[in-house]
Amino acid sequence: MNHTSYIGIDAFNHFPDLLRKHDVHDVFLVHGNRSYSESGAESLINQVFVEAQCSIIHFTAFSPNPKQEEADAGVELLSLHSCQMIVTIGGGSAMDTAKLIRYLYFLKKQILIPLVAIPTTAGTGAEATQFAVVYRDSIKQSVDNEYILPDYAFVLPQLTYKNNAYLTACTGFDAFAQAVEAYWNVNASEESDQYAIKAIERISQSLVKCVNAHDNIVREQMSEGAYWAGRAINITRTTAPHAFSYAFTSKCGYPHGHAVAITFPFFAALNGLEYANVQIKDSINRQHYASKLQNLKRLLGFEGQLSEYFEKIIKDIHLEYNGCGNENLKNLLSEVNQQRLKNNPIEMNSQHYEMLEYYIQNYK
Repeated sequence: MNHTSYIGIDAFNHFPDLLRKHDVHDVFLVHGNRSYSESGAESLINQVFVEAQCSIIHFTAFSPNPKQEEADAGVELLSLHSCQMIVTIGGGSAMDTAKLIRYLYFLKKQILIPLVAIPTTAGTGAEATQFAVVYRDSIKQSVDNEYILPDYAFVLPQLTYKNNAYLTACTGFDAFAQAVEAYWNVNASEESDQYAIKAIERISQSLVKCVNAHDNIVREQMSEGAYWAGRAINITRTTAPHAFSYAFTSKCGYPHGHAVAITFPFFAALNGLEYANVQIKDSINRQHYASKLQNLKRLLGFEGQLSEYFEKIIKDIHLEYNGCGNENLKNLLSEVNQQRLKNNPIEMNSQHYEMLEYYIQNYK
């Protein structure tokens, strides 16, 4: 599948040409409610659609964690109209929903409608990945197929300017984690490393400023970095911090990026070879891996231990662990996604689980 991106505050100038290229008269538009208007996306896109004389079929009936029946309802609505393009504007939920609708419609009709993704957060990277999350009977599943990848991504930093500090922190750290996890991943390649490095360079320089200073200029760096993080994990997939994050979201209510942050410093220590007797997986060249760790520190501009760097970042953007009610921590950690865990460069054993539990309980 081909994927084309347009990045920057003036990137949307290319959108009218895209409508003409695909001879678009009817658009299936998947978007959130508040984010669509508050981000400025509504006024931006409506003007273009009016000038292009395009009619719009709106679909907003999806949850923050999209359900199978919601995607099915979107397919039914799309089937009633002859739309030449699907456009999705919003965060990860809106984009996952649209990606699922496009894919399910293709399976049903054998027609692949062009898909355009326009994020209103700098974080999930969903505009650049060929997988989408869906809940089936309350069970989270990831659907992975080349036909889920959006054909076009418009990364417009101005749509993130009004994101509050906590949303910026959660989505931003998710992107940061994706970039680093792609870089130390067992599936890392020369191409994914190039994307991950671009992401790390941009996000490490902009995340704290975006959260605490609401600096719109650095949001351009942040938005571009989040896009490249998405490109990186589209090749490698994620590793241990993501693998352990899902229970903290489903059982404790932590937004995804915050849930990833809970375990990230521990895995920065583990994967950063800060503990004794750590076993690197056989598929990884040890000398090359050690060199990459040094390069990662250089990219971050930090000479100390990786765990210290990420502990500080998490404190600076206020994503510390705040407990989980009556939930048993050991049980939460047992609900790890084994597929994502396989991508981790260090093989986890029972001692590591105990160390992780102790770290979370005692981290301040």
